[in-house]
Amino acid sequence: MFWVELILVLAIIFLGVRKGGTFLAMAGGVGMLIMTFFFHVTPADPPVTVILIMIAVIVAAATMQACGGLDFLVRIAEKILRRNPRMITVLAPVVAYIFTFMCGTGHIIYSLLPVINEISIETGVRPERPISASIIASQQAITACPISAATVGILAFMAEATNYKTVNIFTLLVVCIPATLIGTVACALAVMKKGKELAEDPEFQARVASGQVQTLVKNENAAEVKTTKEAKISVAVFLVAMVGIVLLGAVSALVPTLSDGSKLPLTTVIEIFMLVAAAVTVLITKLDSNKVLDQPVFKTGMFAVVLAFGLCWLVNTFIADQSSFITDNMSVLTNEHPWIYIIAVFIVGAITTSQSSSTMIMVPIGIALGLPANIIVAGWIACSSNYFIPASGQCVAAIAFDTAGTTKIGKYVLNHSYMLPGLVCTVVSVVSAILIGAVVF
Repeated sequence: MFWVELILVLAIIFLGVRKGGTFLAMAGGVGMLIMTFFFHVTPADPPVTVILIMIAVIVAAATMQACGGLDFLVRIAEKILRRNPRMITVLAPVVAYIFTFMCGTGHIIYSLLPVINEISIETGVRPERPISASIIASQQAITACPISAATVGILAFMAEATNYKTVNIFTLLVVCIPATLIGTVACALAVMKKGKELAEDPEFQARVASGQVQTLVKNENAAEVKTTKEAKISVAVFLVAMVGIVLLGAVSALVPTLSDGSKLPLTTVIEIFMLVAAAVTVLITKLDSNKVLDQPVFKTGMFAVVLAFGLCWLVNTFIADQSSFITDNMSVLTNEHPWIYIIAVFIVGAITTSQSSSTMIMVPIGIALGLPANIIVAGWIACSSNYFIPASGQCVAAIAFDTAGTTKIGKYVLNHSYMLPGLVCTVVSVVSAILIGAVVF
């Protein structure tokens, strides 16, 4: 039955990815129907803790966006890049990384791409270099951000497991932040000389000749847009909440002891702090809280919540039913050859193009296999592989934003602009996480 159920789960994932959108979560319901009504498998509990944390974080981030906080951060990024235009190939990925780290979503890259493209052309740098590396960096940072859906997922799963008490928000960040930052810098250096120089690129010259490339002069007003007081307040409150969460995760003595003698779980701390951050922002800025529901961050975030419910419920049910088989037969293989698990996470990430979905699918499997904490975390970092098949929104958008025509998908699909920086970033980040994690965990 293990193989029958595994084939069912894989078929459901394949069908969901093929149809796209929220259907991946809906397909999880179809899988649960077959599991329970036909295979008579006892359903596992839905990932309630993961879902609640995700909702709290989404509300806080969307509130900041409604106040103009994300636009404020983008303007800061533009000022940084314009002050050091010749270093844009290295600076742009680092800035993209930092902004995803601060906001919890890689979608902020959409606001940075026009800036990166314009500055690149102004300074004669091939836009493909900073753009491709920035796409990779913005996605890799999701596995280092304390409030991203993927991070929330792995923390919740680890907290519920009995053998991984050394993994908390502080130790996870101690491993993931340096590992992914090293990977980000490595991927930027890998593309420093990639492709022809812009002045020698025939595609760019043809576009200039035909008048397609028109933004060659600095937009003087781009960095002079007035920032509201409300935008600054929203960012400040959001960052204070983030720092507070990390601080409580690092110093357990600050976490309150409950009436039954137990410590308040850090997962609950995250939920409380994020909701309080949103409430404080609304009260101070006098924001109409109904506007939060209309923000892009809210919509994309709730998509991740729906995925966590439908897809993770199915995977958890499969793992719970086949836990004995997994432990007895597969743990030996993966413990002897941990790279098998890491490659499996990479493949799932490439297929689903979602770090949160990959987390929901693969982290419980790693825990069920009893893998070392550093291998599970390093494997989890490999889930940022949505560049491998360049069909994700970020990869497609970057091609459109590159007005010079240097960022592209090759004739054979996989020979695209993101492959080199992506593979370099993944390999370097994973290896770094294994080494750092061996010490921290």
